[in-house]
Amino acid sequence: MRKISTTLFITSLLLCFSFIAKDSRLLGTQAQGLNIGDKAPNFTIESPEGLEFSLTDYRGKIVLLDFWASWCGPCRKDNPNIVSVYNKLHKAAFKTADGFEVLSISLDGLTDRRGNQKQENAKLDWTNAISEDGLVWKGHGSELKGWKGESAKQYHINSIPSSFLIDEKGIIIAKNLKGPALYATIKRLAE
Repeated sequence: MRKISTTLFITSLLLCFSFIAKDSRLLGTQAQGLNIGDKAPNFTIESPEGLEFSLTDYRGKIVLLDFWASWCGPCRKDNPNIVSVYNKLHKAAFKTADGFEVLSISLDGLTDRRGNQKQENAKLDWTNAISEDGLVWKGHGSELKGWKGESAKQYHINSIPSSFLIDEKGIIIAKNLKGPALYATIKRLAE
């Protein structure tokens, strides 16, 4: 009986620690990546025209931060949904925010392990995709470094499309919303 009690105690203890480890906030550390409720890291990036802008330039607005690339089939397939949401809600009145914007950060500019370019003209591929997909908002940026770009590293991007919905205070309020869920979430924030 004592052996069974000891075994149950040890099993319970291990189970408890496994739950704590899964929710690292209980240990005072943050899990890999960014979570809902975290402050969105600021970054500065260049537009296709070579002008720099920062995420903080959009403070006060609801922002969809969308990581994508011209070579990404699922990204390109999702672009019409983002365009539709932008067209419907860009000029909407919001309860606590001064509008809605999209910031599209391109991961064009892939290189192989030796540092050789995989795209002949990454910037042209990127700007052509913006035009072809009708991405009418002004917030387009890229470091043309693929996965090695600083903004992708800051946001722990390891697959695309990846997106973050950021509130007017710069706090992440949702991640990876698609289609109707994206529209419904942003619509709820409007008056």
